[in-house]
Amino acid sequence: MAELTRLHSRTTDPAEADALLAATGGRFAFASEPDAGFVFEVEQATESAFSVAHYSIGGEWETSGDFDDLVIVNVTEGSYRWEIDGQRGNATGEPFLIRPGHDFTCQSEGSDMVSIFLAPEILRDVARTTFGDDDLSVVFERPQAVSPRHSEYMLNAATVAAEYMESGTFRHPLVRASLFHTLAVAALECFPLNRDTRERDLSAADELARYRLAVRFIEDHASLPITLGDVAEASGATLAQLHAAFHRHAGTSVRGYLTRVRLSAAHTDLLVSDPASTDLADLAARWGFADADRFTRRYRDAYGDSPDSVLAG
Repeated sequence: MAELTRLHSRTTDPAEADALLAATGGRFAFASEPDAGFVFEVEQATESAFSVAHYSIGGEWETSGDFDDLVIVNVTEGSYRWEIDGQRGNATGEPFLIRPGHDFTCQSEGSDMVSIFLAPEILRDVARTTFGDDDLSVVFERPQAVSPRHSEYMLNAATVAAEYMESGTFRHPLVRASLFHTLAVAALECFPLNRDTRERDLSAADELARYRLAVRFIEDHASLPITLGDVAEASGATLAQLHAAFHRHAGTSVRGYLTRVRLSAAHTDLLVSDPASTDLADLAARWGFADADRFTRRYRDAYGDSPDSVLAG
């Protein structure tokens, strides 16, 4: 994962809001009446593969424009009506896509939203690994999600991303790598792609060989910000094929196995750490566990004791 940059800004000037979006690859023109209470506030964390932004925009306003990246807009509060290529929707509680090259307009009042920015070429690479198609071009059929269930899943993923950003755990490369993969795959699953995603079957021998390659890659690179896509690429299998192989040979998913290896490494760190200078939440996040409570539960399940007790000796 690349270097992380942060942005936190607030303005009541629509032109300044345009400039803030321009800094993240957007070309927009906000409009609001002088007495409409316009307030634009953004907190954003960005690296080369993706970006997470939390926007709170008060008052009545409208805007139009486009982004360089694929943007998934998740509106949690307020009134928000959009139009893309003649299609219209109400975004509150229903995530939608702003695709590069597609003109976008919206009207809103008092909205709060989390936007996920994904670089198209990197999302394409994730899709090629996920679906096992080296010639795949990612083309989404429409801005809306496949179903209400997929909308809810995408909204939850974006909410977690914003929580990680605002809590500070986003600064850890392993957390960001895991989050990026989750968001990228969520985009590919939640919004309709113009392709056939049926999986090809592997022979038993091929499945075992790819499983062993994946295990070796995980164990050699668990301390690095690898994603599940990296594991699949290293093994020469799709994610679905790997999930089947890991369930068959390890009794868990690919993510479950990676978590198991990182939990073991965190355990080793705990045994040699100085209790006086060790922050347990920070140690957990360094090994990709953004939620300290969840880390504690998993640790106790695996080792029969709480990590703070082990740290205390």
